[in-house]
Amino acid sequence: MIARMGVVSLMILTVALLQTAVFPHLTISGFRPDVLLLLVMAFAMRDGPIVGLRVGFAAGLLADLLMDFSAVGITALVFLGVGYIVGLSRPYLSDESISAPLVLSGLTGFIGTAGVAILSALLGEQALSLQLIAQASAVVALYNVLLSPIVVGTVTRIVDRFPAQGLLAAP
Repeated sequence: MIARMGVVSLMILTVALLQTAVFPHLTISGFRPDVLLLLVMAFAMRDGPIVGLRVGFAAGLLADLLMDFSAVGITALVFLGVGYIVGLSRPYLSDESISAPLVLSGLTGFIGTAGVAILSALLGEQALSLQLIAQASAVVALYNVLLSPIVVGTVTRIVDRFPAQGLLAAP
């Protein structure tokens, strides 16, 4: 259990560092992928809603603290919700499905980006238009679909090696 927490924490930190140091240089139309959100989706898809909540909150809070584009807590709230909803869909997904991770990564990329942007706009961010939010959400969704095989494959190997136990395990 402690080894799994350490591995998951290390993964979240590594992905956060990649997202802040490497991916700003690899943009499409000025937008970069949201690999932390992709990581949350992958863990929730593999382990269920409770793990999705926990990983989503931790990754979202770290994203809020590392990036200064929104008020602290917005990304944590959106990631938490995405992790929970994807975790709830877990019983309806086949473990051998190739299309499920691709579809979910696109949906979570779109919904997560739009959710953070809309909540930021509601809290007073003036630079966000509906067109910009839609464009950013579409590009991030596409980028996350392209990166999902790498992230989902890595998370699958981690989950198989360090399975969730006790309260973390999905019913």
